[in-house]
Amino acid sequence: MWKVVSTLKQNLVWSIPAFMIAGLIVGALVNPAPLKALIIPLTFLMVYPMMINLQVQKVLSGGDFKVQLATQLINFAIVPFALSRLWPGLYLF
Repeated sequence: MWKVVSTLKQNLVWSIPAFMIAGLIVGALVNPAPLKALIIPLTFLMVYPMMINLQVQKVLSGGDFKVQLATQLINFAIVPFALSRLWPGLYLF
């Protein structure tokens, strides 16, 4: 088990996109409705380790304004609109 985890960790550049594509394929082939109740708990488990290491003083210090602005633009402006053009039905709920 640990050898598999170690291999995945060493090859994150390939394993993350592979698992994302596998998830899309499985979601298209299998009814994902039973997993709806797990969205919030699993999202919390995914985000929590990042939040406990967050240094709020560093974020609010104002340094690297250009980097923070570029990150926000990419995450909330460019990527959603690019995806909506590439995959029009993606944001329909």
